[in-house]
Amino acid sequence: MASFISANDEAWFSESATQWFDTFKRLITVHKEPIKKIKNNTNTQLFGYGQNGQATSQQVEYIPRSQDFYAVLKYNNNQDLNLIADINAYVASQNYVTMIVDSIARDYISKEKTEKIVFDGKSFNVISSGTVKYYFTKQYYEFIIKEIT
Repeated sequence: MASFISANDEAWFSESATQWFDTFKRLITVHKEPIKKIKNNTNTQLFGYGQNGQATSQQVEYIPRSQDFYAVLKYNNNQDLNLIADINAYVASQNYVTMIVDSIARDYISKEKTEKIVFDGKSFNVISSGTVKYYFTKQYYEFIIKEIT
C-alpha cells in the first residue's frame, strides 16, 4: 500500500518527537505504596492470644518506594466557570495537569498503587489511565493528574 509520507519523512517526524520530549522533559518523582514489612517477632505466645501476641506499630516497618522519571508537563490554565446552584455563584473548576511519559514510566505508574507524583514542590494524584499517543514510530503515554490539596 502506498504511503503519503516517505520513509525518510517518517524517520524525521519520529526523531522530532524524541527531540521534543528531550527538550521539554522535567524530572518527576513517582511514589508508590510503601512495602509493609513485619519485623521478627520474639514473642513466645501465639499471635492473637493475650497481650504479647498482638502486633504493635514497633513490629511493623514501612519501606517507602519511589522512582524518578522524566515527563513533559502541561498545566491546564483554562479554567471553566461552573454555576453552583446551591450557593448561586460561579466557581472555577480544578486545574489539571497533562503529563506525557515514556513506556518505562507508564509501566511503573500503572503497576500497583501510585500514591502521588511530585514536581514543582507539589503533589498530584493520577486520575486517568495512560492513553497512548503515537508519533509515527514513537509512542508516549498521557496521564491526567490533579493537585492534592
